[in-house]
Amino acid sequence: MPLSKRTFLHVLLAAAILPSAGLMAGEAAQEKPVLLLTGFEPFGGLKVNASWETVKTFEGQEIGGYRIVTALLPVVYDEMTQPLYDAISKHKPRAVISCGVGTEVVRIETLARNGYHPMRPPDNKGVRPTRSQIEPKGAAEIPTTLPTAEILAALKEAKIGSASSDDAGGYLCNECFYRLMALPRGENAPPLVRRGFVHVPDFGTPDPAGGTFTAEKLKAALKIVIEQTVRAADGK
Repeated sequence: MPLSKRTFLHVLLAAAILPSAGLMAGEAAQEKPVLLLTGFEPFGGLKVNASWETVKTFEGQEIGGYRIVTALLPVVYDEMTQPLYDAISKHKPRAVISCGVGTEVVRIETLARNGYHPMRPPDNKGVRPTRSQIEPKGAAEIPTTLPTAEILAALKEAKIGSASSDDAGGYLCNECFYRLMALPRGENAPPLVRRGFVHVPDFGTPDPAGGTFTAEKLKAALKIVIEQTVRAADGK
């Protein structure tokens, strides 16, 4: 049946408005500040890594007005850095929280160190680092900019076992932490306001605060870390 002149005009108007409305929605999403989460692939013969299994569940969520994006990092000395830097370059996050596994409680790492463990453990390709320092001309230590005290207080209130630590180990977790903290700030650098590293226990680890570290408890813990970090990033 042929369209009336009035109906035809309505169709034209809708066609003109809808694409621009969709564009505006997309632009609004892009304008939200971004928080990048990273986790590691499995290593040491394990089939899963609790850091990545927890991190990946936050992809696409919005927490505290921040859009959450995630990135998986390889447990390979000379291949870990590029995916981290690529994700930062792509998303231009305002905050970055990198995560690894292997502690007895949720541990907020406070100090990135420019070096490797004396044993120089092999990576997933069986390779050991040939260098003694991560960055030969870099600072010996770089402190985190995560709001450690606020995170620990919130985790304690939620009855989730937690602690701070000034030694992230001498493996890929510490290297990730150091390279993240060593990124420069400035006019041409990513707008990183808060960044740091968090270790999580493996699934099933007993929690001294009660129960065990289940997948749900680790998600709750990481959500708390995110919430406190974005509050600090916004100066609240």
